Amino acid sequence: MARILIVDGEEAFARSAASTLHLQGHEVASCRTLDEAQRACVSSPPQLVLVDLRIEGGGAFELLDRIRNARLGCGVIVTTSAGSIESAVEAIQRGAVNYLRKPIESTDLVAVVSEALSKAPAPQIERHHGVASAQEDLRALTGIVGSSQAMENLLRLVEKVAGTDSSVLITGETGVGKELIGRAIHRLSRRADRVFCAVNSAAFPETLLESELFGHRRGAFTGATGNKKGLFEFAHEGTVFLDEVAEMPLSMQVKLLRFLQTGEVRPVGDETTRYVDVRLVAATNKTLEREVAIGNFREDLYYRLAVIPIHVPPLRERPEDIRALSSHFLRRFSQRAGKSVSAIAEDAMELLVGYAWPGNVRQLENSIERGVALCQGTQIQVEDLPVRLKEESLVREGETIHSLQVMERSHILSTLEQVNWNRKRAAALLQISTTTLWRRLKEFGIETDGSRRPPTSVPSLSR
Repeated sequence: MARILIVDGEEAFARSAASTLHLQGHEVASCRTLDEAQRACVSSPPQLVLVDLRIEGGGAFELLDRIRNARLGCGVIVTTSAGSIESAVEAIQRGAVNYLRKPIESTDLVAVVSEALSKAPAPQIERHHGVASAQEDLRALTGIVGSSQAMENLLRLVEKVAGTDSSVLITGETGVGKELIGRAIHRLSRRADRVFCAVNSAAFPETLLESELFGHRRGAFTGATGNKKGLFEFAHEGTVFLDEVAEMPLSMQVKLLRFLQTGEVRPVGDETTRYVDVRLVAATNKTLEREVAIGNFREDLYYRLAVIPIHVPPLRERPEDIRALSSHFLRRFSQRAGKSVSAIAEDAMELLVGYAWPGNVRQLENSIERGVALCQGTQIQVEDLPVRLKEESLVREGETIHSLQVMERSHILSTLEQVNWNRKRAAALLQISTTTLWRRLKEFGIETDGSRRPPTSVPSLSR
């Protein structure tokens, strides 16, 4: 996995390229002007920059010169929609590693980026400053945030596991960051300069999942208009992260088991097999031992996957990490939104620390993103946080006589927030009619005029 910066004034292209590269496991940021690009390169040096020849505030050649003069050590790929061989030659002479002309196919983008990264030295961890510095280097490289004992133990285990090629099974509740741990293992491994591919087993029907993993030949099934290379073959010498592996059909489990045993892939509709070298990291929020016992998961595949098991603890078991995580997300979303939100008010932070976080780190991340979006000053206040946090705070503070009403109100508001206040979708999720939902909202003193805006404060509950 690499840190990549896209410098392009075409928002559609930047968004599409970022999505393509993110699917390959890269950390992608984007900006629109030369000055923004220079600041980004200095504050958080990328390993690779994709820059359009005609960026606002100056040309790509100027950025190339600045990167070279500052000795930032990052590669540069130049893109343009109206380039010529002369501009390509000049870009290469000024230090660019390659040149792409728009429109750019996603396969070409991935291939050129992979080639550029393969020529760059893999990131190394400095260890001569002692244990504390080594731990900081590990956190910076892996993106793992938190200083609780549970996370310290997890970080040490990830470091040990990364040095092997054994299959890894990561378990933990939804939202704890299982993919982050998978990426961390890849970043610390000898495969760090190769491809990291993530795929969700539950996102594809059986036939398409086989094609996604193993590829297919033209005409293998309806819609197969061309040959497609599967993720296992595409990620040769890299890592494949297989999420929600417990949702994989039994017939596909057989094919996955054979791959783990032999390293061979056979595209759908092809009669030939080929060998690939891939490290597999699987993840699930289910207990696979139980799935084996009830016949939903093959026992032999379970043991193949769980050569090295890693369990990621839920956030409620490590509340001491909430402050660090909140600050981490605050910096990210404040920078992304172009806002100067620099802190979280103490009463708001106490609300965050005291909450149980059933959705784990992902829910906390979403809450901070909302806080930054709604914040009108430099500090996130209590009213900027999701309603559900404030409702449960009422229960903790002694509104026990109305606890059932509070919890019902909290659940309805939380559901509405999840669907962006679409009342029809919320009613379907709550398994009630839209009329019943309207009545409940009216009882709770919440707007029922069709507005999607949530209430800015929690109405008091009279006794």
